[in-house]
Amino acid sequence: AHAWRDCNSAQKRMKILMLAQDPNICVVGSNVRKRMERYAELFDELHIVVLAGNGSTSWQNGKLFLYPVMAGNPLLQRWRMYDMARGLAARVRFDMVSAQAPDEVGFIAYRIARRFGAKLQLQVHTDILSPWYRSASWKEYFRSLLARFLLPAADCVRAVSQRIKRSLMDGLHIPESRIFVLPIFTDREAFSAEGGQAPRPEDLARLQKYAFRMIAVGRFVDKEKNFSMLIRMMAEFTRHVPAAMLILVGDGPDKKNFKFQISNFKLERNVIIEPWRNDLASFYKCFDVALVSSNYEGWGLVAIEAMAAGVPVVMTDVGLAGEVVRDGVNGRVVPVGDTDAFLDAVVDLYRHPEKRRAFADAGRRAVAEVKPQSETEYLRLYRESFEMCGKL
Repeated sequence: AHAWRDCNSAQKRMKILMLAQDPNICVVGSNVRKRMERYAELFDELHIVVLAGNGSTSWQNGKLFLYPVMAGNPLLQRWRMYDMARGLAARVRFDMVSAQAPDEVGFIAYRIARRFGAKLQLQVHTDILSPWYRSASWKEYFRSLLARFLLPAADCVRAVSQRIKRSLMDGLHIPESRIFVLPIFTDREAFSAEGGQAPRPEDLARLQKYAFRMIAVGRFVDKEKNFSMLIRMMAEFTRHVPAAMLILVGDGPDKKNFKFQISNFKLERNVIIEPWRNDLASFYKCFDVALVSSNYEGWGLVAIEAMAAGVPVVMTDVGLAGEVVRDGVNGRVVPVGDTDAFLDAVVDLYRHPEKRRAFADAGRRAVAEVKPQSETEYLRLYRESFEMCGKL
């Protein structure tokens, strides 16, 4: 890290205004807050205006400046974000304005950048051009239309996967030179089967009664993660393998809906809901297969983590599927929303433990090749994504 800072000191300095939507940025000690603190070291100044909950206060330490925006009404909160960002841009000459998504916050970034003559960088973390995204709800439909205006207007775009890059080039005709691909960094060593944390004995003890153990991790937002499909799949799978189990790890607005479906299918013994865990690096290793059932995805952090832990993956054709997870080579990839195909893939891995072992070995090798391979490399590429935009 010191070597990186020494190298960076000789580079052109930049002042960045970032518009963000994750309230955890305001939580001292949170992973996202620590990440922003590391980002700030890459620039002359990093100012972040963030949609936050009540009780958050403005904060500054070194090169990082945080400005939480609070309001009960979402529209009022976004107006206040615009007003805050406009006031900052009037006082500080920013080289670039960056937004974490090409949505309403991205539109605010667009207005600020154009008004004050700064470069505009938009980040794309999910497949906003996917028909599954567009049809998820009226909000996603509106955001997909907004993205079609904002992304071509941006000076540069940072995407998290090659899939998104291709969709932007093919669907919006954005030149390849304006798209920078930077996957989400994962500390693979922490999850690795060899060097990572061992499974907790208490977890192994409570799961040992199951003949086949599966795990799915994510926000409980069904229009995106489609955990309902996994529950329907389990209703059929347990008819043939009564001792199979699936743990859903996460939280979100559809939690009650999932509980109702589990009860309706009488799967209380086979499908278990657990809250977010801080020990996923060890918990993954208790399972035979990891499942990713998303309707749309930008990257697929769960797949990377599971593969690093030596757990084979069955996933829908989203995010890093085809780029990292290759069907029949190091995992299984099935069409989005196809419950029967997903079930067939799970049954296949249940019946062939030797295939699971082969996929696990191939998966570890594939993950080891994914860049960035270290946090230092990730920070270098993160800085480079801004430098590229500044040169356009």
